[in-house]
Amino acid sequence: MNIKYSLLLGFLGELSDRFTAYGQPRSVAERFALVADIPGVTGVEIVYPHDLADLGEVTAACAAHRLAIASVNLNVKKDRQFRDGSFTHRDPAVRAEAVAWMKRAMDTAADLGAEVVTCCPLNDGYDYAFEQDYARAWDWLLASIDEAAGHRDDVLVSLEYKPSEPRARMILDSAAKALLACHELGRANVGVTMDMGHALYAGESSAEAAALLARSGKLFLVHVNDNYRNWDWDLIAGSVNWWDLVELLYVVRKVDYRGWFAADVFPSRVPVVKAFGTTYKMMWAASRLIDAVGLSTISDLVAVGQPPQVLERLIDEMIPGFAEAYPELAAR
Repeated sequence: MNIKYSLLLGFLGELSDRFTAYGQPRSVAERFALVADIPGVTGVEIVYPHDLADLGEVTAACAAHRLAIASVNLNVKKDRQFRDGSFTHRDPAVRAEAVAWMKRAMDTAADLGAEVVTCCPLNDGYDYAFEQDYARAWDWLLASIDEAAGHRDDVLVSLEYKPSEPRARMILDSAAKALLACHELGRANVGVTMDMGHALYAGESSAEAAALLARSGKLFLVHVNDNYRNWDWDLIAGSVNWWDLVELLYVVRKVDYRGWFAADVFPSRVPVVKAFGTTYKMMWAASRLIDAVGLSTISDLVAVGQPPQVLERLIDEMIPGFAEAYPELAAR
């Protein structure tokens, strides 16, 4: 499997959570230079508008380091005017501004040769009962995305869902609701970003979410990371939920997904280059494991409901000589 591996460029600079600062300030050019030390990376996901003040600088950095702009990440959560919502803000002027940002992000993506603008509208949600008119907010969200996506049809608009943060509840909080939005909109260029960590945090199977999104032709982008299913920790992919990563890569291969895998990893207390390099190696190892057992073999066993046999075959490939070393287990 050819893994088109990218990463979120913003994670290579200064970071912070609610309590602590991490990393160090780096210019866009310095972050691009750092990518060169990370194995497997052939593209970057860049944030609009915050990383794109100088389009020429970005273009030159891509050429110098032979990197593609895999996707443009529209950030409508950081700036103060979007604090109470972007595409669902009660003020129509703010909603119009968010739509205008999306349109400009689409134009920028086209200028940079990227096919996808991804957006996680994190401030579009609610914190309390009786705070939100749910049906009206849904209508505003769809109307905003519909207008933005209609700006041009050569750039894909990919909606990323998440259960919460910074709002206690997000409007787009599951694969099912993101897919519902796509079906109600009916636009060919509107799809979904499936973030592995968000799916885990939502109590989903990331592999099932990817399969259902792909079934409708709406799996536009995959973000990879990991967590303990209790929060969006953005850990190294496969470091906690190894089998979820293996199954995800198995499923996306079955559905012939040809898009990018973007590492959405927050390198708080680990070296930044190692965090992204190890994520790629985890993905590479999972992919090679599927190769070794065989996609058709796994599919045949899944078809007849034999997870123990799938796991045993995978373990035998992971630990060469396992059957010979433990014949009493192999015989059972």
